[in-house]
Amino acid sequence: MNQEFQQYRLARIEGYNVTRARLQSQFANGIGDPVEFEKAIAEHLTAPSARIAAWRRSEMEQVGFGEGVRLAALDFYWEHRQAMRVAILAQKARLN
Repeated sequence: MNQEFQQYRLARIEGYNVTRARLQSQFANGIGDPVEFEKAIAEHLTAPSARIAAWRRSEMEQVGFGEGVRLAALDFYWEHRQAMRVAILAQKARLN
C-alpha cells in the first residue's frame, strides 16, 4: 500500500474515532437540547483540518483526519436524528 495513502487512512480512522468519542461523551445522557446537538454537529462539519489535527504534519494526514471528523459527525447525526426529533417535539410541548 502506498505510504502516503496509509498515512491518510490512519489519520481518517483516528479523526473518526476521536470525534465519535467526543460526541458520545457530550450526549451520553441523550439529546436534551436540539439546538446544542445541531451546534455540536455543525462545529465538527466546519472545523478546518489544520486546526483540529495540528499534530498531523503532512497535508494528506490533515485532510484524512478532517474527513474522518466530518464522517463521524454525519454518522452520529443520522444515528440520533430520531432522538433529536423527539427532543424538538418535547421542547415545543413545553412552550405551549
